[in-house]
Amino acid sequence: MQTKALTYLVISDVLSASSLFSPENKKGKRISRGCWAVVMKYEGETYYLSNGKKYFSDANHPVILPKGCSYEWNCTKAGRFYSIEFESDATFTDPIPFTVANSEQLLKRFKELEYKRNLKTSTIQLESIRDTYSIILTLLKPQSDSYLPAAKKEKLKPAIAYISQNHSKKITNGQLAGLCGLSTVYFRKLFTQAFGVSPIVYTQNLRIEKAKELLSSDYGTLSDLALSLGYTSLYDFSRAFKKHTGIAPSKYRKE
Repeated sequence: MQTKALTYLVISDVLSASSLFSPENKKGKRISRGCWAVVMKYEGETYYLSNGKKYFSDANHPVILPKGCSYEWNCTKAGRFYSIEFESDATFTDPIPFTVANSEQLLKRFKELEYKRNLKTSTIQLESIRDTYSIILTLLKPQSDSYLPAAKKEKLKPAIAYISQNHSKKITNGQLAGLCGLSTVYFRKLFTQAFGVSPIVYTQNLRIEKAKELLSSDYGTLSDLALSLGYTSLYDFSRAFKKHTGIAPSKYRKE
């Protein structure tokens, strides 16, 4: 997936956050873009063409234009758009499109960032980087989460908190459902709707991500790590890690 290009994106600086206007039939071409940009066309429509693929952009379809990307663009309907340009050493060759359900909420984040930068406070660069990450994370959220009412999301908080603090222990759907005051069947359905995976898979994924962090540090032996994460043996840990990542933990640590 194209969004994998954002997994290890490190933002070093935010160059601008501005609302701009593009007239109808305005066209342009960019060769090897020099910085990253996240663009939200909240009025009108624009098309991007890159490497033979066409990308549509409007209020519900923002797009990230990576550093190193070459493309042509055509504004087919006049309107305003927000553009946040930022620096990162990472590069990618294609635009990265998104679909959002709540464009008003996203637009509010763009407006807030522009407003903060206009104030020019002493911490604006740090705040700009934080807020740009926040916007990108919003785009990366599973779309099922966007459609889930806030009241239902709230019901899942006790389960998420428990998993976060006890992922190394044996956890069952029934146990998590009880914390949320829901039936097991309804809890599992609601959780999967919110996060795109079942509660057990969510817990397993969290364990593996924690394992990656520990493997990148100087934390003890692989056996120590396996026990710390709640696996009964190094064999069970190695099998689960390889199933999830396609690589053995020993090889991951070396690389």
